[in-house]
Amino acid sequence: MNELEHKLLRTTVAYLIEWNFHEIASLLVESELSLNWDYSNNYVEEYIIDLPISTHNIVDKNEYFKNTISKAINKVGDKHLSNLSCEISVGFRIKLIDFEENWKEKVKEIISNFKDPNQGNITEIVFRKNNKVPYIYNEMKFASKSEIRIAQELEEKKVLFFPLPLAVRADTGSLFNDHREVDFLVCQNGNWGILEVAYHPDRYEKDSEKDIWFKKSGILCIQHYTAENCFNSPKKVVTEFLEILEKYKK
Repeated sequence: MNELEHKLLRTTVAYLIEWNFHEIASLLVESELSLNWDYSNNYVEEYIIDLPISTHNIVDKNEYFKNTISKAINKVGDKHLSNLSCEISVGFRIKLIDFEENWKEKVKEIISNFKDPNQGNITEIVFRKNNKVPYIYNEMKFASKSEIRIAQELEEKKVLFFPLPLAVRADTGSLFNDHREVDFLVCQNGNWGILEVAYHPDRYEKDSEKDIWFKKSGILCIQHYTAENCFNSPKKVVTEFLEILEKYKK
């Protein structure tokens, strides 16, 4: 990116934050911006935003995100470019990965040494029955894009977390009763808590029984948030959860 492109991208991120679009702003942090010029007429034809693969997968299927970014970058670029009052189109594409020496050999080694993590096992079994596969982000399995949004926010806050961990307490000898999986097991300042992304409002009895199962072992902070809130407002959800978790400090 040249200096102008850097400034436009940085200011667009600041603009989104200023208007409380924090989650959308976070999607642009690792992106790059380039301007597609019509040099014969000396005006910009298109803003092109290159996004990392994982981020592109989120933005590409969300018209609200794309429209918000497009409006923000046009607002920022207004009067700085020669298009006068014309709105400039915005294109989103996958950011290409820089290749390094012997990259093919390195990738082959990664693939040959790959081990499926002991994570998301129960989710994978459920998905397999419905001919589906879990979502993958940063080599972790997730049951939904809402969970990925929470994981990204926890990463941003540098909080220790375990996504879709397999919990075992051999009370009965039955795997169905002795194995449980939560969406996020979180540790902050020595406090342990569970953050659940809720999809089914009619699962009160099952969720309550599952919560009690963990509370018997001393994990008392268990909070449920709707999938919609987790996707649209992950920062708010995680901030509130960590504030509640802090109150359980021993």
